[in-house]
Amino acid sequence: MLFTPEMRRTIETSFLPLACQCTLMPGDALMVKIFDPDTGRIAMLANNVSIGHLTSVRALAELIAELRYDLRTCATPFGSAPAFSALFGGA
Repeated sequence: MLFTPEMRRTIETSFLPLACQCTLMPGDALMVKIFDPDTGRIAMLANNVSIGHLTSVRALAELIAELRYDLRTCATPFGSAPAFSALFGGA
C-alpha cells in the first residue's frame, strides 16, 4: 500500500493534543516525531518505522497503537511521567 496523505493525516492527528510530524524516508519507512506544539520539546522520535506492512486500516491502527504504547512507556523530557500518560490521565 502506498503511503497516502490520508494515512499521514490519520497518524499525525492520533496524538493530539501533542503534535506529530511524519516524514517519508527511503525504503518504505517513516520518521515519526511527536512533540509539544507550544514548546517544541520532543516527546518521542521514532526512526525507520516500517510502513511496508500497512495494507489495511487495521494495520494502520495497530501501528498507531504501537506508537502510543511506546510514547506512554518511554522516558521523556517532560519529567518523570511520560507525556502521553500525563496528558491523558494514564498511570
